[in-house]
Amino acid sequence: MSPADKKNIVEERQQLVNEVLDAYPEKAKKRRTKHLNVHEEGKSDCGVKSNVKSLPGVMTARGCAYAGSKGVVWGPIKNMFYR
Repeated sequence: MSPADKKNIVEERQQLVNEVLDAYPEKAKKRRTKHLNVHEEGKSDCGVKSNVKSLPGVMTARGCAYAGSKGVVWGPIKNMFYR
Protein backbone atom coordinates (compact mmCIF):
# COMPACT_ATOMS: atom_id res chain seq x y z
CA MET A 1 0.00 0.00 0.00
CA SER A 2 1.48 3.32 -1.02
CA PRO A 3 1.73 6.32 1.33
CA ALA A 4 -0.89 8.14 -0.77
CA ASP A 5 -3.35 5.27 -0.27
CA LYS A 6 -2.71 5.28 3.48
CA LYS A 7 -3.31 9.03 3.58
CA ASN A 8 -6.62 8.59 1.74
CA ILE A 9 -7.72 5.89 4.19
CA VAL A 10 -6.88 8.13 7.15
CA GLU A 11 -8.81 11.02 5.57
CA GLU A 12 -11.83 8.77 4.89
CA ARG A 13 -11.85 7.51 8.45
CA GLN A 14 -11.49 11.04 9.81
CA GLN A 15 -14.53 12.05 7.74
CA LEU A 16 -16.42 9.13 9.29
CA VAL A 17 -15.46 10.31 12.79
CA ASN A 18 -16.61 13.82 11.88
CA GLU A 19 -19.97 12.46 10.68
CA VAL A 20 -20.43 10.65 13.99
CA LEU A 21 -19.55 13.79 15.93
CA ASP A 22 -22.00 15.88 13.90
CA ALA A 23 -24.86 13.87 15.44
CA TYR A 24 -24.05 15.30 18.90
CA PRO A 25 -25.10 18.72 20.22
CA GLU A 26 -22.24 21.26 20.36
CA LYS A 27 -21.52 20.82 24.07
CA ALA A 28 -21.40 17.04 23.84
CA LYS A 29 -19.51 17.19 20.55
CA LYS A 30 -16.78 19.26 22.18
CA ARG A 31 -16.33 16.63 24.90
CA ARG A 32 -16.60 13.61 22.60
CA THR A 33 -14.00 14.94 20.16
CA LYS A 34 -11.29 13.97 22.65
CA HIS A 35 -12.50 10.36 22.69
CA LEU A 36 -12.68 9.64 18.95
CA ASN A 37 -9.63 9.67 16.72
CA VAL A 38 -8.07 7.83 13.80
CA HIS A 39 -4.87 5.92 14.53
CA GLU A 40 -2.13 6.57 12.00
CA GLU A 41 0.49 3.89 11.45
CA GLY A 42 3.88 4.82 12.81
CA LYS A 43 2.63 7.17 15.51
CA SER A 44 3.17 6.04 19.08
CA ASP A 45 0.21 8.00 20.49
CA CYS A 46 -3.26 7.96 18.95
CA GLY A 47 -4.32 11.04 20.90
CA VAL A 48 -7.39 9.54 22.57
CA LYS A 49 -7.93 10.82 26.09
CA SER A 50 -9.69 8.42 28.43
CA ASN A 51 -8.69 9.28 31.99
CA VAL A 52 -11.49 11.76 32.64
CA LYS A 53 -14.49 11.75 34.94
CA SER A 54 -17.63 10.19 33.54
CA LEU A 55 -20.71 12.22 32.80
CA PRO A 56 -23.97 11.61 34.65
CA GLY A 57 -26.22 9.31 32.66
CA VAL A 58 -23.41 7.83 30.57
CA MET A 59 -22.71 4.13 31.01
CA THR A 60 -19.04 3.51 31.76
CA ALA A 61 -17.22 0.19 31.39
CA ARG A 62 -17.17 -0.19 35.16
CA GLY A 63 -20.91 0.51 35.42
CA CYS A 64 -21.64 -1.92 32.63
CA ALA A 65 -19.64 -4.67 34.33
CA TYR A 66 -21.42 -4.00 37.63
CA ALA A 67 -24.88 -4.01 36.06
CA GLY A 68 -24.11 -7.16 34.09
CA SER A 69 -22.78 -9.07 37.06
CA LYS A 70 -25.68 -7.92 39.19
CA GLY A 71 -28.17 -9.39 36.75
CA VAL A 72 -26.24 -12.48 35.68
CA VAL A 73 -24.79 -13.55 39.02
CA TRP A 74 -27.09 -12.17 41.68
CA GLY A 75 -30.34 -12.60 39.76
CA PRO A 76 -30.39 -16.42 39.89
CA ILE A 77 -29.09 -16.46 43.47
CA LYS A 78 -31.86 -14.11 44.54
CA ASN A 79 -34.41 -16.28 42.72
CA MET A 80 -33.26 -19.35 44.66
CA PHE A 81 -34.14 -17.72 47.96
CA TYR A 82 -37.34 -15.92 47.03
CA ARG A 83 -39.09 -18.57 44.92
